[in-house]
Amino acid sequence: MKQQQINEWKEKYGQIYELPVEDKVAYLREPKMTAFRHAFNAMQKDGEMAFGEVMLNDLFIGGDEEIKTNDEYFFAARKELANFFIFDDAEIVSEGKNSVIIIGEEKCTVRLISRQDIKIAEKKNPSSKPFVTQEKLFEMICLEKTAAFADKENAAIRFPLYQAIEKLQNKKVATLKKL
Repeated sequence: MKQQQINEWKEKYGQIYELPVEDKVAYLREPKMTAFRHAFNAMQKDGEMAFGEVMLNDLFIGGDEEIKTNDEYFFAARKELANFFIFDDAEIVSEGKNSVIIIGEEKCTVRLISRQDIKIAEKKNPSSKPFVTQEKLFEMICLEKTAAFADKENAAIRFPLYQAIEKLQNKKVATLKKL
């Protein structure tokens, strides 16, 4: 691939990835939350294979189409797509009843999460679309945030944020024992 083309893609899409599979190469754009939503919707309807298909199709911006269409290439590419889920963990610091969630240099302060908050967030997502409940919950509990938290498409912030919110809901450990 010519550097000029790669530079054009970087200008248009931001971060670009090269995905070589044996003698073929695919070029992918960095996934935004929209791509993850599409892929998770597909997985809910049609299973894990559909997740990989949708993700690869959504992110593919150039290269050998055979990586998308030939199973031998696709299976290897699908496995590598898991690397898009490697994000920094959020740090959670308690401040009284509130918590500060820190992801890299970015931070937000959230209040204590109640059962009612979760019920309201779930009601705001009647069709159970991926990540909508988490987003609605964050909107309700967020007291202050740095600018990066305003970008709902930034997966590098959103995934660790949602994991942190999940941890805040599950501070206590329960174990069911059969007697």
